[in-house]
Amino acid sequence: MGRDEVLKTFRGIVEDPIGSIKEFKEKDKKPVLGYFCTYTPEEMIHAAGAIPFRITGENKAVERADGHLQSYSCSLIRTGLDMALLGKLDFADGTVFPHTCDSIQRLSDIWKVNAKIPYHADVVLPVKLNTDTARKYLIEELGAFRKSLEEHFSTTVSDERLKESIKLYNEMRDNLSRLYRIKSEAPKSISARDVSDCVKAAMYMPVEGHNRLMAELLADLDKGAKDGDAPRVIFSGNLCVFPEILDFVEEAGAYVVGDDMCTGYRYFVTKVDEKKGDDLGPVEAIADRIIKRPICAAKHNPDFDRGEFLKSLSKDVKAEGVIFLFLKFCDPHSFDYPYLMKALDDIDIPHIMIEAEMDNPALGQLKTRIEAFVEMIRDNR
Repeated sequence: MGRDEVLKTFRGIVEDPIGSIKEFKEKDKKPVLGYFCTYTPEEMIHAAGAIPFRITGENKAVERADGHLQSYSCSLIRTGLDMALLGKLDFADGTVFPHTCDSIQRLSDIWKVNAKIPYHADVVLPVKLNTDTARKYLIEELGAFRKSLEEHFSTTVSDERLKESIKLYNEMRDNLSRLYRIKSEAPKSISARDVSDCVKAAMYMPVEGHNRLMAELLADLDKGAKDGDAPRVIFSGNLCVFPEILDFVEEAGAYVVGDDMCTGYRYFVTKVDEKKGDDLGPVEAIADRIIKRPICAAKHNPDFDRGEFLKSLSKDVKAEGVIFLFLKFCDPHSFDYPYLMKALDDIDIPHIMIEAEMDNPALGQLKTRIEAFVEMIRDNR
């Protein structure tokens, strides 16, 4: 399978994640577990013999969720719950809720009562990640999750099975990291939307199949593609649920050369230390990855400065502008925005903030704003 066929496969999965995961379930004869956040330890779900898939809501108006949630809840939460209430997730064998933002925590309570999906797990992660007690607690919480999976699915999540799963997910992370390096060094070699499809597909399909397809894609990319002197931008925020926005940037004559998104770089950038898994145990190694990965706005780690990280990322990929992309009513990212904005101002990198809702994205207005932003970068060169 060549480059075009691989990208077509990924695009089909991303455009119909629910239909795709149903097909994978039927083909592999495995249970599937949905999750809402990339802090979910996918390796543990995989080691339990299940397929993890990320629930990223739908780009449509809600029908039933507003009877359970305030209208100022973010559209990921509202459309995700709507999918469950409408029976669109009835094929799922379970749902995993890591402790992230307040909205996801409260959604877990509503979901448990109303969604009627057989298995429900709350993985209550610590908010502050830099203390010895936080690490000890996290290891115990992951151990409890492991035991819960074993009991519900009548299986054994052994250390050996966990290590095998860790290897597979580390391979996935390596592949996506290589893809991002290629995009940064030769941005004309693959479109930003195709890169996004590669990342999202990893959240919607078995890891083994994703690894095979990515190996074929990486072998067939023209890494020496010559690029014009176009403006280079990156995205920062939570979810990129509108791939059209990526198209708008490149249609305006710029390159998307990186991101700090949970549907992008933050999902895969940090690997589990396999050697540490041998020395201390795979659960401890998974816990250490959670602690050391670039944090999102819902976590706190005094040893990790999100502003400095964004500045460093911008310099590494030679970004000339940053597009902040938030789902409306996402409190953690909205609180962080003024600080991140100042960090970019300190190094004279222009930026723009876009808020959107999944049920009303107003794409025409967003296209106009992005075109104006790219033109401003070009004029300021």
